[in-house]
Amino acid sequence: MKRSLKERFVQFAAAALSCALLLALPAGKSQAASVTVDPTIRVGLFYGTSALPGANLLNEVGSGYRLGYYDANRVFQQLAQTSETAISVVKTQNVYYGTSGNWNGYYDTITSDIAVGCYHIQLPGSYGTYEEAAAAAAGYSGGFVAWIDGSWQARVGAYMDSASAQAAQTALGLAEAAVVGTSSYGVSVVKTGTSQILFQFDSTSGLCLGIKPGLDDSVKTETIFRGNTYYGGFQYQRVSGGNLTVSNVISLEDYVQGVVIQEMSPSWPLEALKAQAVCARTYAYRSYAAGKHSSQGFDLCNDVHCQAYKGIATVSAASLQAVNETRGQYLWYNGALAEAVYFSHDGGATESAVNVWGGDVAYLTGKIDPYEASVVNKITNYNWTVTFTAQELTDLLNSKGYVNSGIVDFKVTKTSPTGNAIEITFTDSSGKSWSKIRDDCRTFLGLRSLRYTVSSSSGGTGYSVNGSGVLNTLTGAYAIDGSGNTAALTDGSVYAIGGDGSVSQVTPSASAGGGSTVFTITGSGWGHNVGMSQWGAYAMAQQGYTYQDILSFYYTGIEVRQP
Repeated sequence: MKRSLKERFVQFAAAALSCALLLALPAGKSQAASVTVDPTIRVGLFYGTSALPGANLLNEVGSGYRLGYYDANRVFQQLAQTSETAISVVKTQNVYYGTSGNWNGYYDTITSDIAVGCYHIQLPGSYGTYEEAAAAAAGYSGGFVAWIDGSWQARVGAYMDSASAQAAQTALGLAEAAVVGTSSYGVSVVKTGTSQILFQFDSTSGLCLGIKPGLDDSVKTETIFRGNTYYGGFQYQRVSGGNLTVSNVISLEDYVQGVVIQEMSPSWPLEALKAQAVCARTYAYRSYAAGKHSSQGFDLCNDVHCQAYKGIATVSAASLQAVNETRGQYLWYNGALAEAVYFSHDGGATESAVNVWGGDVAYLTGKIDPYEASVVNKITNYNWTVTFTAQELTDLLNSKGYVNSGIVDFKVTKTSPTGNAIEITFTDSSGKSWSKIRDDCRTFLGLRSLRYTVSSSSGGTGYSVNGSGVLNTLTGAYAIDGSGNTAALTDGSVYAIGGDGSVSQVTPSASAGGGSTVFTITGSGWGHNVGMSQWGAYAMAQQGYTYQDILSFYYTGIEVRQP
């Protein structure tokens, strides 16, 4: 495994944030008719603030690459190909290949000796085929083929400014040629580690460069991108003319392989992995059908906003079996795809969606979970405790715009039928109160789950120092005598000499420590508690339950079947 189970569970907790808005699909049998088995989907890998100036690819299984685009039906349309093993796609602005530091091996705008400029010499005329353009470009060092809005061009060089390109044009005796660039949508395919352009793509009509690893479909390719291994192809889009939004174009079933090994350990029981596969497939299809990230040029992201996905490098025999044996199976409720939300562990009870996100979903009903208890010893931080002083809560509420005179009370004021906190209330010294409900009972305080209780106690004590400062403990404190000698201080060893020469032992006092009330939150579980507990699935599988049993327990009244 690339990461520990503990790291995976961090994702589980974060996944709690991904489900606050349930995706809508039309209910009824018409939806069933529209659901297909194994559609091609696009998974955003780098996008938004993480978009890249350059993106490297490296063959792992299969060799070479086909270059083109994916049409409206997600069918790949080939324009060119290269037998290179390592290629990179860069935006058509001046970029550099990093040779040291954090940028070593990547193209970026950090300057280096290896540069790919955005000015080129375009040979006169256009060509009817790639082969014709390639033959013309081959007559010049640095020549390459460009596909510009459906027109084949032959271009030469990659210069950093127009003056350099014009000087090269004169030196080559190409008086009829022109110095050109691209639109803000243009991208270049280069041989990794060089300034050599292999192919250039520019479309102002909404097409994006697509790359399909392998020179044919005779093998199932595996390609390394940014340290992770992926099935399928890739798409590159310059949203608003910026850096590259990189998407993995892949079959749904292959995508599910990658999700299962991120959301569960590949070593978990087979029936738990099967349950996860059905959930991942259902959640993904709903997101794909609803166009969750369509405005960004892909269907799902690779983060817990959708589902954790980092490729397929850690696929195991068990995870392969889990996906293959549930192929095409989805969760259904009343003829429509269910919202297959899940989380790490529930601490003893799941929760109804209405009490977390406000929408009443019949199959997302809270229930006492009798299964997790059998695996508590395997779950890190199953039980947890968080403390806040009254001052910390005062500062927290003030920072969030709830101006108060000092919080004096904090309590759970409403629990659900399964015992989870669904309303909490803060009260200040003037008697004013603020309440948070539903999932805010967890997220407002940054807690691990909704399953907790609150107790309070008087604040800590301390030692006054020089009449102003306070030491809450003497651990690590020392006294210095007149000769410069030091001695460690411990409770019971500190004495004070009064003005009359009397000696008395110094003890900590509440007034020194501030006497602030301390609120202790004692809880269990991790996540939003709606839908399937992943550790509950583990426990049920260990006890001999099937994946259908697991899913039927956590999702009330659902079916598990193909369309």
